[in-house]
Amino acid sequence: GAVIRAPMAITVIGGLLLSTILTLVVIPVVYTVLDRSP
Repeated sequence: GAVIRAPMAITVIGGLLLSTILTLVVIPVVYTVLDRSP
């Protein structure tokens, strides 16, 4: 079962890292853009 689960674990961990980085980058950018508009 470990061989079958390995790709899934990589996908889950990669997704968590990606979403974390995305959140840390996108939210400040969106906030800045919204804050600039009058």
